[in-house]
Amino acid sequence: MIKRLFITQMQSKNASNETLSLEEMHALSCCCEGERDLMVSVFDNGKKKFLYHNNSFAAILGYSKQEMAEGGWEFWFNRIKPEELPGIRSNLENIMQTASFSPQLPVGHIFSYHIQDSQCRWCLLQHQVSLLIKPYAILVISYVYDLSNKERIEKTLSGFRFSLQRRTVEISNREKEVLLLIGEGYSSKEIADRLYISIHTAITHRKHLLEKFAVKNTAQLIKEASKSDFI
Repeated sequence: MIKRLFITQMQSKNASNETLSLEEMHALSCCCEGERDLMVSVFDNGKKKFLYHNNSFAAILGYSKQEMAEGGWEFWFNRIKPEELPGIRSNLENIMQTASFSPQLPVGHIFSYHIQDSQCRWCLLQHQVSLLIKPYAILVISYVYDLSNKERIEKTLSGFRFSLQRRTVEISNREKEVLLLIGEGYSSKEIADRLYISIHTAITHRKHLLEKFAVKNTAQLIKEASKSDFI
């Protein structure tokens, strides 16, 4: 009877020392599990360890809760695109360091960067960091959104936009002649002499070509015209 009471007291004591109680962990799991594009983690800034990752990390990136918890932030940093890592790492470490001394840190820090999944594919993530202040702990909450599909769609739409611009550029036969001579490096005066037109007319054609191709100078005009097979 005494032994059973002692075990119960010890269990109660251990539970009270946990940053998140069993009830809190259960409530967190009920809220966060099943999210398709949202990854959620909870980091104890005092104990320097992760307390929770939802299942979306495994579903989206292919990394298990165990390897992420054991690897800590280094596991995460080691998978960020090298050219993006210094800034992201500095920002996140500054947040956690500042939170230790000033829990009133503004919430809602948002970063975007690429991380490599378990299949060695680059995924675009949007990472929002907030703080949860408990009586004896400061928790760093990460909300990580997968924007990879959005990035792919935007790249596709960008291609459509440039393709549409090329198809809608319409120029006259005379403007084509002027454009070809511009591409060969002739000045407006030389173009006027070769086409037997006034220099004013040659300059006007050049101005109209710049407007139709939506560019600011001759170099950009030649570049865009070559994309559209005019040169």
